[in-house]
Amino acid sequence: MNVAEPDEGAVASVRQVLGDGPFAEVGEACVVLTDPTGEHIAVGGSPGYLQWTGRDVGRTTGTRAWHRVGVYAARTLRCRWLLRLRWDVNALAFHPERPILAIGSGSYDGGHMFEGELIILDLDSGRGVSLLDRSREVTQLRWRDGQTLELTMSVRDDDELEELGTSAVATTITLDDWTAVRARSVRVADLPATPVEGVDGTNRATAEAALRAIAAEAGLRRVLRSHVWAVAALADGRVVAGLDRVAAECWTGAGEPLWSLPADGTGCQILVDPGGATATVNSSRGRRWDDSRATIERVGLADGSREPLHVLGHSAVITTDDGGRLAVRDTSHGAHRPTLVFDPSGALVAEVQLGGYDLFNHFLDIRRAPTLLFLKGMGQQSYEDKWVVALDPAGQVIERLFPLEWDADRGGHIRDSPGVFISDAEGDAVIHASIVHNGLPSLPANVQVVRRSYPDGRAQWTHAAIHQVTAVDALDGIVYVSLNSGELLALRATDGHVLGQQKLMVNGHPVVPLSLGTHPPDTVVIGTLDGRILVCQTG
Repeated sequence: MNVAEPDEGAVASVRQVLGDGPFAEVGEACVVLTDPTGEHIAVGGSPGYLQWTGRDVGRTTGTRAWHRVGVYAARTLRCRWLLRLRWDVNALAFHPERPILAIGSGSYDGGHMFEGELIILDLDSGRGVSLLDRSREVTQLRWRDGQTLELTMSVRDDDELEELGTSAVATTITLDDWTAVRARSVRVADLPATPVEGVDGTNRATAEAALRAIAAEAGLRRVLRSHVWAVAALADGRVVAGLDRVAAECWTGAGEPLWSLPADGTGCQILVDPGGATATVNSSRGRRWDDSRATIERVGLADGSREPLHVLGHSAVITTDDGGRLAVRDTSHGAHRPTLVFDPSGALVAEVQLGGYDLFNHFLDIRRAPTLLFLKGMGQQSYEDKWVVALDPAGQVIERLFPLEWDADRGGHIRDSPGVFISDAEGDAVIHASIVHNGLPSLPANVQVVRRSYPDGRAQWTHAAIHQVTAVDALDGIVYVSLNSGELLALRATDGHVLGQQKLMVNGHPVVPLSLGTHPPDTVVIGTLDGRILVCQTG
């Protein structure tokens, strides 16, 4: 556990970091290399993509840089530099004489092109330079001497692959001073190219074993964690979370692990039941829509006892209301199974038809809603003309409340809607975030947070953002919004006024928030892409 000093003027100050550990910043490692002097350890890896079978939060303006290279001090294992990369990390090579690290990245785009880059990282300044003037996957690196770097890189595309009969070529780059390189200064067309057999030098099992050994030598334990999709703060200071390979885990208020429930998949949702003694947990096994399975359990929060409720042969999302009802909706691609509704005792009380579901269009998570709320497409396709609908108290009738699009003149297509139900001096309302897709290139205003009166859905205020919102919650008249850019935003609930915005940092490096929860009087907890949990105090 690390404790960060409060940031002056911050939206929330990080008090505890749960689930931290050596090399946490890079996610799952694929390449590990120690420099010739023994001073640095370089690790390439990735925490994985921002998606589970019920939701995708990887939409962003600009480059999707989800891959990582971390450079660590070998003596302390402290992360000195952390680079975010667009493509997979394939190769690392320390310069034999200078404080320089060469990084090869890239992958096949799945359709035609091989993409990637060669980055030269200055270990004194932390400055990284992308050297090639054309995108190429770089798969192998070796310094011949202080001036010459040997590399294997991909061909341009499928056409060149067919022409050469191989996907890779070997080449060399010779420079007198590698500390003075300029971005895109090496012309790929000018490099000598010898066709060779393509080789993948990465090995996640070997890399992770190396990190465990390095950590053990330092008296530490390497534990691979990622994707905290669900997090909740409890009244006594405990924190519960769901993440990759863990259906649910619980931490004490002092930051010590209390219990953990392993999962054959990912803990996606944790919904604390009324009264706070139990939680309903949804874990998903499988990475694709067509092979995923969902397990829904009731978990005792005191001791982690498990009561299986439903083991499904398909993926699902769960929805609850403030009265304790539970709905289970099939998220299988192209499926139209009815949504199952259960009363607080667990008895099945209704089966309702909501139409098809896809993770880009139908995710709706409104915290503390007075009734079960869903998105239902009213057009010919399930993603067309989506409305927010409610289930009546008897659990039998779906009632249309309001269109998800709040600006009829815009004619936009609205996607992904995490939010929170509030009741204040301005009345009852739903505050939710959405992506507005209108067929144009991504624009700053295409992500919006909106307050809508309930139940008529009239927009009362909107706030425009650039990056996709991952979670929304409210506390004491303030709406907290996390974005996949690594930022935390605070808005006044009554009028949307921006009270603050900050970059979330752990140990001096940015993190990506996936989940968020609040608890009175001043606690905000945040789950991150790299498997850590930030326990924060509101600013």
